[in-house]
Amino acid sequence: MIQIFEKESLEHISLENDFLKVVFLPQIGGKMIKFINKKTGTNFLLEPQNKNKNYKQAYHGAPFQNYDVSGFDECFPTVEACTIKTKLGSEILFPDHGQLWSRSWQYHITEDEKFIRTAKGINWNYAFSKKVHLEENRFIIDYLIQNNEDEPLPYIWAAHPLLNVETGDEIYLTDEIQNVLLYWSSDPNLGSKGEELEWPLIDNENDYSIVPNSDFRKAAKLFSGKLNESVWATFHKPKSKESFLITFDSSEIPFLGIWLCYGGWPEDIKEKHFTIALEPTNAPYDSLADAMKVNKCGILLPQQISEWRVEFSIVNEA
Repeated sequence: MIQIFEKESLEHISLENDFLKVVFLPQIGGKMIKFINKKTGTNFLLEPQNKNKNYKQAYHGAPFQNYDVSGFDECFPTVEACTIKTKLGSEILFPDHGQLWSRSWQYHITEDEKFIRTAKGINWNYAFSKKVHLEENRFIIDYLIQNNEDEPLPYIWAAHPLLNVETGDEIYLTDEIQNVLLYWSSDPNLGSKGEELEWPLIDNENDYSIVPNSDFRKAAKLFSGKLNESVWATFHKPKSKESFLITFDSSEIPFLGIWLCYGGWPEDIKEKHFTIALEPTNAPYDSLADAMKVNKCGILLPQQISEWRVEFSIVNEA
């Protein structure tokens, strides 16, 4: 069942079946604001972190942390703001968390109740589309990007689902991930950028796969190495005996980003955030410019299309 309704002057679109309910804001980057397990009522997605607990339209190039910092956004064609130089010599600035989260998306609904959303690039002619639907306890996203320029498009894509956590919640990763690469940390003692750390004892003391108290006051961005198997990552809530499971094909999306925000970010704001994100991605970098230097970003040739799928499931314990 699909419903379209207005709330607080914003259009909302919900998809719902007997197992799940998901809600999107097409005017706010197509953001998913609710991923609800109907058996328990749990919304697995983080609610707005701004003072007024609301959603508002950002302008292109706005700092991500100045807005709601919640829910599930798409980061493309970069995560970290950067300037790139194209093959034909143009310099292009891509903003913080990319171009999609601050855009109003177009959408249409098919006869078989699939919801298709599309956004177009700014200062680069590309189209980014998502076709989403529910199948029992699974929420399925089929992605498609097309480069409509006459030169290759370099890009990073990362899913950005910020999760609603509490102390004692747990992260389980596919067995292939035994070590992780440190990209950034609020704690300089954790290591240097690019250093390989053992998961989950990344500081050789604390188990970062178990959500600590919010006064832990640390945050870190980590990446898996290149993955060779079909990948799963799970966020488990032991109190309510339910899990949020992400699965994807590593032949299409070969890395997993791991954002651990245990009260250690934003650095310049007193009220710190308390969340995690498990982020399927095509590159072990947040900066497209840095990834280009070492040939670890995606490349779409002129008029080329790339497609991939990610599935999100709810698993309830008996």
